[in-house]
Amino acid sequence: MSLQSQIDELGARLSGLIRRLSECGYVFDRPEAVLPGPDPRAAEVIDRISREVGPVPEALALFWLRVGSVDLSGSHPDWKEPAQCPDQLIVFPASLALYHLEDDEGGRLEYDLPFQIVVAPDELHKANTSGGPPYSVSVPSAAMDPPLNNSSEAETFLEHIDRALRCGGFPGLAGCKDHGWPLDSLKC
Repeated sequence: MSLQSQIDELGARLSGLIRRLSECGYVFDRPEAVLPGPDPRAAEVIDRISREVGPVPEALALFWLRVGSVDLSGSHPDWKEPAQCPDQLIVFPASLALYHLEDDEGGRLEYDLPFQIVVAPDELHKANTSGGPPYSVSVPSAAMDPPLNNSSEAETFLEHIDRALRCGGFPGLAGCKDHGWPLDSLKC
């Protein structure tokens, strides 16, 4: 399966998951950010990062261009809050990477550090708890589907999305028995 086909399949699975979440009464924190589609400036952001830092890994570039971003943050009034973080699926839009490129808050240029495209907050920050570094992808990367930095699993960017979808959008709940969320009906 080509990388583009794989991205398109993940996008279709995301749409189905979001429909199922909505149908069961899940309330998204930011409805406009759930699956807004590609950022209109995505191609421009990819080009700029590629010129200034190095090539954006193809999997992330295609995701931004074909799917866009996703944010499954939210809650359900009848679902018991789990003891552990649900680690809801989030992929930030391309525009945030441009912000980080221009901001250089961590002193990347001063200290000659590699550029990190922040993909999502870590699982603790997603639960509004102080946590660790965000999930990110290093640029440049030789891999078409690069490793996802700071994930609790050794996985690539696309493997992370796939794992989240196989866990109903909430990979942090895999193996957690005290949550009562209907993950089996959400999995895709």
